[in-house]
Amino acid sequence: MKLKWYGTAALLVSDGDTVIAFDPFLGIPRGSRHPEWFSPDRACELTGASEVFVTHGHFDHIIQIPAIYSDSAAVIHATATPCGTLKKRGFRENKLDIIAPGSYHEAGNIAVRAYQGRHCVFDVPLVLRTALRYLKFGNFRHGLRLLRRNREYPENGEILFYELECRGRRLQIMGSMGLDSGTEYPVGADLLILPYQGKSSPAEYAASLTERLEPKAVLLDHYDDSFPPMTARVDTAAFEALMREKYNIPCRAMKQGITYDMEELTL
Repeated sequence: MKLKWYGTAALLVSDGDTVIAFDPFLGIPRGSRHPEWFSPDRACELTGASEVFVTHGHFDHIIQIPAIYSDSAAVIHATATPCGTLKKRGFRENKLDIIAPGSYHEAGNIAVRAYQGRHCVFDVPLVLRTALRYLKFGNFRHGLRLLRRNREYPENGEILFYELECRGRRLQIMGSMGLDSGTEYPVGADLLILPYQGKSSPAEYAASLTERLEPKAVLLDHYDDSFPPMTARVDTAAFEALMREKYNIPCRAMKQGITYDMEELTL
């Protein structure tokens, strides 16, 4: 399997001619009045996906799906709430596949299984820092538009955690930095994609997730500043060092536009 990150939690996973997208979202330019906007040049590879999987229904995971996939044959696999949101936005119902924890899907040599996940619970210091950014932000109205969009795109507790298996290798993908306490997840995957966003001091919290999942290696996404002022870039150095020094787990932050080959991946 090959992986490419496009910012936030947007991933492209491929094996030969099989191309699968996860949470396709290309960010929102500062001051933009149209969060549905995306760069056609950056989206060209995402449009080639025949299958799209959604981890949850927040706007930074699904808002650009209609613009990217309305004219393609791609099937969107998501839980009931994001499917309902996309239908309200005019996306064709016959291109939506409602899935749930336990769902299983095969695309070429890639098998995709969904588990119950959990959204990261924001702590008070992070909320206060975000509020301060809104006060300092140059375009306060843009910030308010983002808040309104956030209310229009609920997740309703429907968070999915995905495990992919292909040619004997296992890849786990999270869309938010949280795990469900009542779910038994498979451990020891070859690679975990961990969204590093949502806590004021995320290193130790994220480490508790890797302790539970026991991955052989970790790549970080969702640490970028893709729609300010709601987001801010998160420094990943402390967590990368903690993984190496305490847990002996190779870890690094993904770089946008770089293709990672799981058969050749050395962290």
